[in-house]
Amino acid sequence: MNSSIKIPQELSYKSRRPRGFTLVEILIVLALIGIVAGLAMSNLGEIFGGGKVKAAQTWVNSTGEAYVNSYLAMVGDYPKSLSDLQNPPNGVPPFVKRASDLKDPWGKDYVYQYPGTNNSGSFDLSTTAPDGTVIGNWDSATSN
Repeated sequence: MNSSIKIPQELSYKSRRPRGFTLVEILIVLALIGIVAGLAMSNLGEIFGGGKVKAAQTWVNSTGEAYVNSYLAMVGDYPKSLSDLQNPPNGVPPFVKRASDLKDPWGKDYVYQYPGTNNSGSFDLSTTAPDGTVIGNWDSATSN
């Protein structure tokens, strides 16, 4: 009895040709990935830039206004500057713990003005986006 098993010639290791991708095929795939990535990256600036504008709008129209109105309710007067929100008088706890909470998404200080020129009888909060657009807590149709 012969215990050896014969492997057909077409399945033997020596007769099989190694299969794989050629260098040209790999380079074509990498080039396509690079093109798709380049297109995606060109739109990321617009996507994230728009997010920063929305964050600034939210801060001046709600978060910042809430801080200033809370200060008014607890202290009895508007703050002289936004830094007063960190150090209110008369033992009132701070409304803002970090100075970075008073900076816009681009790292600049928000602008506070009391009395406001755009909101008469109240205060103005604003910042300027890198493209020069002023983002404020007033209706742009009625601003000066």
